[in-house]
Amino acid sequence: MEASKRNGKIDLLKFIFSIVIVIFHFNVGNYHYQLFFKGYIAVEFFFVTSGFLFARSLSKLEYKKETLMTDSFNFMKKKFLSIFPYHLFFFLACYISLIVLNPSISTAVTQLLKSVPDLFMMQMSGISNMDMLRYEWYISAMLIVMFILTPIAIKYRKAFLYYLCPIVFVLLTGYLYRQKHDINFSSQWNGFCFMGVLRAAAEICLGCICYAVYEKKLFDKLPKLLLLIIEFGIYAFILLYSCKYFSKVNDYAVLFLTAPAITVSFSEKASLSFLNNKFVYYLGRLSLPIYLSQLFVRQFIEPMKFMSPAVHTTIYVAAVIAVSIASMLITDLVLKLIKNASARKKAA
Repeated sequence: MEASKRNGKIDLLKFIFSIVIVIFHFNVGNYHYQLFFKGYIAVEFFFVTSGFLFARSLSKLEYKKETLMTDSFNFMKKKFLSIFPYHLFFFLACYISLIVLNPSISTAVTQLLKSVPDLFMMQMSGISNMDMLRYEWYISAMLIVMFILTPIAIKYRKAFLYYLCPIVFVLLTGYLYRQKHDINFSSQWNGFCFMGVLRAAAEICLGCICYAVYEKKLFDKLPKLLLLIIEFGIYAFILLYSCKYFSKVNDYAVLFLTAPAITVSFSEKASLSFLNNKFVYYLGRLSLPIYLSQLFVRQFIEPMKFMSPAVHTTIYVAAVIAVSIASMLITDLVLKLIKNASARKKAA
């Protein structure tokens, strides 16, 4: 997104919740301490926000019968390509490190063939062994769901927002709740698809509902101070809940609370102008490489011994951020060089 179109508050929240997810994965695999023990709940922020932005982007597309599938494909192509270069960086980094740690032609060829679905971010398709970049399940599930929903959302915009999305959200959320009373689904198979795909579909639809409410400007009728209290109160509650406070509340109640908070965060009336700056926008952009870099960094930091879990986790998070910054600089430079080379070729 261009800087003028970014939302500083959302970008800051994306950075914060990406760090929560990083700590959660490291914590569960190593220490099981209280800090962000339920950090998986941060994924709900990303799914619902993605649904909101999905609906907002599609609202700008005019339905044309003769070009519906082309327009849908081009929309998803743009979405895919906005993520793929950063994904490719860490796919290659993980693959190279695997070969270095297990040097053999057999390992190199076998792992490459097994990882073809992972290369194209299809971990949640059911044909991936999830060996490479398994934490990308969120991105894979999001892309699969959006690919299915895009032509429907373009052709039947109002019916999609006001009828289909509420039905899909209620039915899928009810189904997931009956399977398991927490929402920590990703790679469990239900006989048809991974449960993470259903989790993505339900919450992306919830994000679309949030956009429908946003369009009606319902929250703009409330005073700004009250909106900010509601918004930051909910986010504080979510963070405390992820640290095992409010144990009598379940994940689904937290998911429902996420919706009004995100709707307010996008509201112009509740905007905080001091957050709309290049530094905060950069933090928002950094959230994607932070999410992608986890497995690559973890294989080097996890075996190290430190004096305490807190120090070990802090070093890990710092390493993730440093590697993420380096990866974004390198990827952006390569993309710029490719763009310039393409422009020179067209001009010649």
